[in-house]
Amino acid sequence: MLRCRAFGRSILRYNYKRFNSSVKPEALKTNKLEDIPGNFIGKLPEKLISEGNGFESTTAENQIDTLRCYERLLRSGFTPKQSTAAIELLLQTLNEEFFAEYNNKFLRKTELDTQSHLFNAAETELRYAIQVSREAALNEQNLKILQLHRGLHLAHDELNEQFINLLKKDSRVDFNDHKIENTLLHRNINLTIKDCNHKIGTRIIGDIKSEIENLRWQTTRSGLFAVLGLVFFIMSGVSISKRLALENEKPVEVVLHTIEPEEDLQQSEGLESEVEE
Repeated sequence: MLRCRAFGRSILRYNYKRFNSSVKPEALKTNKLEDIPGNFIGKLPEKLISEGNGFESTTAENQIDTLRCYERLLRSGFTPKQSTAAIELLLQTLNEEFFAEYNNKFLRKTELDTQSHLFNAAETELRYAIQVSREAALNEQNLKILQLHRGLHLAHDELNEQFINLLKKDSRVDFNDHKIENTLLHRNINLTIKDCNHKIGTRIIGDIKSEIENLRWQTTRSGLFAVLGLVFFIMSGVSISKRLALENEKPVEVVLHTIEPEEDLQQSEGLESEVEE
């Protein structure tokens, strides 16, 4: 019985080594996106377990070298029939006591552990792929956001530039309009000033001419009066000088008159004055 148990442990070690040799290439695969199958996401855990590289059930006939055991029994002194019966009994005992439990429990547990390990590896691989794809999508979205921000800044700069150019054009148009208005206003002011100057000059010249005419008329009138006065004085002087000359040249005559009444005297004086005129 101890030999059977030791033999069972050797079989377990053999199967475990075979399991490790079959699992390690799968476990050592790199977590790359291109290593993931195309239909990996659609597979369920039960499907993954059912598609695993499971261990096949075995029997004692497949694991024990019966010929070697038979020869050893013969060398130990057993007869051929005894050796055959012992080997059959050993195989039956191993199948009933060990390989039945081995096939029902250990292989299933090993298969479940293997599939669990494969599922965990696939889950890790899937998480890594999701993380990588998420980071790639996040980086792509960040790049798009940066591009959008850059485009927004460029559009904002272009809009500001267009707005500044529009303001410049509007300011130039307003400046030209104000310049034209100022030019027209300046011309109108100059025309108004010239008109005022002309009116003022005309009025001043008219007033001066009227004053000059008045002054000329007054001067002429004063001159005429002065000339008339001078002529009158000259004529008066001439008449007086003639009268005095006549009086000086006239001989002195003594006339005796009788005293006449006052009326006759007044008449004689009036005649003399008329003669003098």
